[in-house]
Amino acid sequence: MTARPVMLGLSRQTVRQSWPPYVGAFVALTCGVVLIAMAVSLAGAVDVSSRRPGVTAAERAQLDDLASMIGVMSGVALFMAMFVVASTFGFVVAARQRELGLLRLVGATPRQVRTMVLGESAVVAVLATVAGSLLATVVTPVFVALLEAQGLLAVDLTMPAPWIAWSVAAGCGAGVALLGSWRASKRAARVAPVAAFREAGLERRRPSVVQIVVGTVCLVGPVAVFFVADEISPLFALVTGILLPEVVVIGLVCFGRLLFPWLSGLLARPFARRDIAARLAGDHVRTGARTPAALAAPILAISAIAGSMIVTLSFTADWTTALDRVQLHVPVVVETGGDRAVVSRLVADPDVVLADPRIVVGEHEVIDVRLAERSRGLAAVRGSLDDLGDDRVAVTETYAMDAGVGIGDPIRIRVDGEPVRPRVAAVVGDAPDLYAEVLVPPALGGAKAGRVVPDVVFVDPGSADLDAVLAGTGAIVLGADAWIDQVDAQTRAGNQVGLWVLLGPAGLYAAIAIVNAVLVGVSQRRRQLRTVGLLGATGDQLRRMVIWEAGLVGAAALLLGALVTGFVAWLIRYATTRDVPDVPMTVPWLPLVAIVATCLGLAVVAALAGARAAVRASA
Repeated sequence: MTARPVMLGLSRQTVRQSWPPYVGAFVALTCGVVLIAMAVSLAGAVDVSSRRPGVTAAERAQLDDLASMIGVMSGVALFMAMFVVASTFGFVVAARQRELGLLRLVGATPRQVRTMVLGESAVVAVLATVAGSLLATVVTPVFVALLEAQGLLAVDLTMPAPWIAWSVAAGCGAGVALLGSWRASKRAARVAPVAAFREAGLERRRPSVVQIVVGTVCLVGPVAVFFVADEISPLFALVTGILLPEVVVIGLVCFGRLLFPWLSGLLARPFARRDIAARLAGDHVRTGARTPAALAAPILAISAIAGSMIVTLSFTADWTTALDRVQLHVPVVVETGGDRAVVSRLVADPDVVLADPRIVVGEHEVIDVRLAERSRGLAAVRGSLDDLGDDRVAVTETYAMDAGVGIGDPIRIRVDGEPVRPRVAAVVGDAPDLYAEVLVPPALGGAKAGRVVPDVVFVDPGSADLDAVLAGTGAIVLGADAWIDQVDAQTRAGNQVGLWVLLGPAGLYAAIAIVNAVLVGVSQRRRQLRTVGLLGATGDQLRRMVIWEAGLVGAAALLLGALVTGFVAWLIRYATTRDVPDVPMTVPWLPLVAIVATCLGLAVVAALAGARAAVRASA
């Protein structure tokens, strides 16, 4: 009955006396708690504020988007925090084999050892929850003020009581900590008493049966994609560019204890003859397993996933820009600036050959098929646009694929607030800058369509003097190419915001995992570094050896990440150039180089800091 309190007390003492290995898990959990508390507070504020009288539909949609954005960030944060915690406690258990064996030798049962490890994670979770909750209370108002300053929030939020966010964040933090340390606690429970007498241990490099099966299945994916590349549409290629890197990363990590040491040792060969520190580093990473794999995994993940996503978004913008240039058949685009008189003047002028206003009502667009065919190149790839009528609509290929609908299938839309279920009469090609995903004829537009002021009008001015026609209005007249360039710039700016939302938390946790793996790995090798020093290595050589190790493993992971990114770029480029001729190619070199520099920089700086501490301790 008293064994559990004793083991939990031992957990508290272990964390208090040997706290450095737990710092990474503490920081990761603290950040996760901050984001969860912020998400809960903002979700409550959005719910209360959106029900206030006077809040428009656009403002309500803005609030919903804000809540979704924070929810995605917090979800990614907790997901990544679990892996950081798992890595931390995996290192801790591996470094304490003799201690755990001694506990077993003096009578501790496997269950008690497991309770002790889980207790250590609970201690870290409690500290992180307290720190994260207090920090979230301070950070949330600052974050809201930043959103208002950037123009992303137009409604004054009514914040709920902070204790609601604290209670939710505390439960999430504790759950993540226990789940992250669960596997390590099982491994600790399997330590035999004889481990107390072992002077050294051999790290297992061979993957388990489960890892072999999962890794093989994941790595078969890109091979299959390569052989069916000719059949892949641009839309499917873009979706693949987002999802495939995660699958490949999982497959490579499954074989990480074999792959990363081998590749790191291979990269060390050109430098081994020139620098003794590089030779020692190459020998160590070639014979290591846990530390190279733990360091390489987050670098591979962030470089492959972030690099592929950056390239995918850039090439998507290139593709949509090419679609705009092919399908836009008018020389002028007029931005109305919210002035209703612009459309009426253009339509009434007899010298204007064509004026096609873009009327978007909610999630669908009201079109005049004949005008859209002449101005925006609207054309059916399946079905017929002639069939559009009172209960027939057109959808884009993207919508058809996402919703799983085809010709004759019903879809759900709202007309003047009432649900309507028209059927699909035609599927048209994608051109998101030129028309919406659901296109309805005027007969299905409803009364609200007549009150909508179009944002843009696609115009063939003929012999009309548009400056004279639109004098006194707030209209802006742009050439077709200038308008396309403007839309492209806006799209890329929006992509950057999306990247921050999706990759910000992932990048933060990758950085925490990189630094944590390096520092913990170096701290566990102090005895080895002391032995190398006794054999004649200087402090400078020891520091350079540790830096070489971090650099080699980081370079190996970045090389694999670059291969994944390159494959995704080739796939998207191959699919889009088959679909549209003369697609431009904008390679975002700056963010890609920034990923490489940041990953290597973090690994090297952490290695330098850890090596200095280890050398001082061994002196």
